[in-house]
Amino acid sequence: MEFIVPSEVTDIEQAQEHMAEFQQRIFELENLLDDLARSVEIAQFTKQYNVTQVFVDQALEKLQDRIVLPETKAPELKLSVIEGEADEELVKQLGDKVMAERKRKADLKIVSNNA
Repeated sequence: MEFIVPSEVTDIEQAQEHMAEFQQRIFELENLLDDLARSVEIAQFTKQYNVTQVFVDQALEKLQDRIVLPETKAPELKLSVIEGEADEELVKQLGDKVMAERKRKADLKIVSNNA
């Protein structure tokens, strides 16, 4: 099942269709989970673990149509490697640099949201 981005659903009829589809999907998954939980309870009580296999198979079959999230680009990661001992001044400088970069990015987000 394809992932649906809520902000891209603009038509009320389309939203209602998705909602009905999701409710049906949740209902089916809840029933499968309930069946699986009950079979495990029975198996624990009777020590007959083979009774769970049918319910496991049903659950795995339903999971074949799981929601697939779109791939996202990993955020850019910057690392600083310091060898040896770092004095307090260097640690403070690096901390100040990181905080300034975070503030700059936050300011950019605020400006772009207001534009």
